[in-house]
Amino acid sequence: MALTGWIIGVMLIAATVFLHYETMLLVSDRVMPWAQRRFRKHRIITAIVIGMLLLGHIAEIWLFAFAYMAMNDFGSFGTIVGGFDGSLNSYLTFSTVRYTSVGDPLWHPQGALASVSATETLVGLMMIGWSTSFTILKMEQLWRDHQHR
Repeated sequence: MALTGWIIGVMLIAATVFLHYETMLLVSDRVMPWAQRRFRKHRIITAIVIGMLLLGHIAEIWLFAFAYMAMNDFGSFGTIVGGFDGSLNSYLTFSTVRYTSVGDPLWHPQGALASVSATETLVGLMMIGWSTSFTILKMEQLWRDHQHR
């Protein structure tokens, strides 16, 4: 069963990387040029970049939350113990805590859910780092453009 959790985790990683890439592509190719034509202040563009990236992270957290729900509903993939009530809010909180690698001493995944949880922590760290580097690159580009005016 643990192997099944790792396989599901790898599939979720692939979906997360795809979603994150598409979000950054949307920001880079559509949102940034649109905002640059309409707004002069870099603060607005920065807010759009960060806002769009945050929406991407939120979608990725929801992806894992729904995966946990589906795995828990099938029953043979393990469970989350420690006062976990199984509500959508609990799944979203659990996923957010794992994605951001904050950790929660109260809730512990067991079975295949533990493997998926571990992959979410890894991919969350990677996506947050990727967003940071993307934002830095876009800001460097904006500052270069600003200096040439």
